[in-house]
Amino acid sequence: MGARIYYRKEKLRGASWEYEVDGGWLTVPEGSSSRRVLHHRFSFYRPREVEVRTADGIELMERAGADQWFFLDRWFSLLRFRTDDDRTIGYYVNFSLPLAELRANYYRDLDLELDLWIEPDGTITELDRDEFNNEIELSRICDDWASEVNRAQAIVSEAVTETVAEFGRDLDIERDPEHGLPGFILRA
Repeated sequence: MGARIYYRKEKLRGASWEYEVDGGWLTVPEGSSSRRVLHHRFSFYRPREVEVRTADGIELMERAGADQWFFLDRWFSLLRFRTDDDRTIGYYVNFSLPLAELRANYYRDLDLELDLWIEPDGTITELDRDEFNNEIELSRICDDWASEVNRAQAIVSEAVTETVAEFGRDLDIERDPEHGLPGFILRA
């Protein structure tokens, strides 16, 4: 058994929470090289039924759990909400400072408020732009961070659009069965 890994999510206004990672480090191929990605998997105590926009139209599914991936070199983390039988409910991109190690096997990121919700059919909804802009106005997000987040948001959105144009309105067609990451996020 490997070393236990812990994660701490911090908010700009001081709130934070932490938990033990149920998963670990993955080595994900990226062109002729690879990158390390921290993977966490969890289930919800109470699954709930949700409407999901898929390539076949609106479907009712039961959201039962999620996979989360953290990147050392990207200004976001990714959550993939899923059913018990591993169908995708949607993707949640949380823009933040890149994952950083505080001490051995203890990692953190800082949530920078802006998020994207991405349906399995590639429909993108931007979330919390007002909160992001407010944090900039209050100087809790510096100009450099704001630029990085805006750049990352544009890159992720473009990667989703390119994936839909190339493979159709099903983002899971390009999801790698070994590590679970969707292809669009590896392009971002």
